[in-house]
Amino acid sequence: MAVGLAIVFCIAIVIGTGIILSVRNVNVTYIDYSGRYTEVEYAAARENLNKLKGSGLLFIDDEDVFGKVTATEVLAVESYEKKFPCTVNVVIRERVECFTLKTENGYTVYDSYGKEIRSVDTEEAPVNTLDGCPNVILDCLPDQVEELAAVCRYFEENFGALRRLVSGVSAKKYLDLQIATITLRSGVTVSISDWRTSTEQKIKKAYETYSSLKDYQRAGGTITVIDGRDGVGAVSKYNPA
Repeated sequence: MAVGLAIVFCIAIVIGTGIILSVRNVNVTYIDYSGRYTEVEYAAARENLNKLKGSGLLFIDDEDVFGKVTATEVLAVESYEKKFPCTVNVVIRERVECFTLKTENGYTVYDSYGKEIRSVDTEEAPVNTLDGCPNVILDCLPDQVEELAAVCRYFEENFGALRRLVSGVSAKKYLDLQIATITLRSGVTVSISDWRTSTEQKIKKAYETYSSLKDYQRAGGTITVIDGRDGVGAVSKYNPA
């Protein structure tokens, strides 16, 4: 009898907890980068996310949330947060194309996070569908796209722009060094040695050097960023063309 009562008590606790911690509120925030409001897709995403109501808050996972946004060409889940006892906060962002990578069959277009948006079978690199301007051309392996996109986000944070300033980004190996090269439309190239380590610091050093250049110096030359000696950190140097 004692065992039976214990089992009933545990079941009651589980059921009660499930009722108390069931989702009642789904708050959705939309981040619009381009000003081209994707009203239909956003409304569909909100409607799908509302289907989380009634679910157990404890058991909601990434697949439950990410799978509700079906218009993956234009929208993506930026983040979500479970707020106890009964709320899920979801942030959806517009996917804006940013990078283009040459492939055997044409080109693949990626967003600013390095996530694939579309593939095109053309001989010339496709322009950005939003403004008709070129995307940043990548020269790397497909599995390096997301990493280079992260490098480019650091670049944009420091330099204040990406596509307006950068024409291309490459990742190559020279001897034992992994070098990422950012080619600016002005003619300057930024060469980052061992680009996977201390990336943010190295981009900051590159910007410090770039911002110290006179206008005529920004028409060419190379900013080389390497790891500093004795753990000092990244150092950079400008070499004129």
